[in-house]
Amino acid sequence: MSSTWIAEAAAVFAKDWRCELRARHAVTTLGLFAVTSLIVASLALGPVGIAPAERIAFAPVLIWLILLFSSAAGLPRVFVHEEESRTATALRLAATPSAVFVGKAAHSFSVLLAVEAVVAPLALALLQIEATRVGMLAAALVLGGFGLAVASTLLAAIVAQGRGRTTLFAALAFPVLVPLLALAVVLTRAAFGATPPEGVLMQLLLYDASVTVAGLMLFPAVWNP
Repeated sequence: MSSTWIAEAAAVFAKDWRCELRARHAVTTLGLFAVTSLIVASLALGPVGIAPAERIAFAPVLIWLILLFSSAAGLPRVFVHEEESRTATALRLAATPSAVFVGKAAHSFSVLLAVEAVVAPLALALLQIEATRVGMLAAALVLGGFGLAVASTLLAAIVAQGRGRTTLFAALAFPVLVPLLALAVVLTRAAFGATPPEGVLMQLLLYDASVTVAGLMLFPAVWNP
């Protein structure tokens, strides 16, 4: 039974990447939005704009706002595409809801990781700041990206069947993602040399665990209304 479930989740993940490699919608949308926003912001906030200490304080906020708006622009497509192409019914029959959720979330997470791999080094280079704790920066990006991908996957499933999807996604995402972004910003700032509050890494882990469990519990009701 577990092997069948894993196979279903892997099949959903592979299907989404095949569709992505053909259309390149999510990667292109997230990548172009993130890089363009970062370059524009760096022109005002770079070495000529503000002092190094101010850049270190502001850079984590900039990075995570860019990742948030990039994901809001591209990740909701994971379910909108199914509804527009009339493949949602076939997917409901082919895989269990939890396997669909895990496969879609894994795809969103992998896309977001690819964007983070470009955005983080580019931000450090353009703003001319140094990550004194590289491991902590990696942890912030991975854990923050995971929570962002999982939460966005659940929200995308909710808004895919409604009207005004972009507005609805933004309205639902705000209360869900604010705690994640606050923790991710604090941990990222600590990677740049600030002293992190005690327990912030554990809080981020607990957020990821909570949103994953909530997604697995709520998704069947959302996916099969």
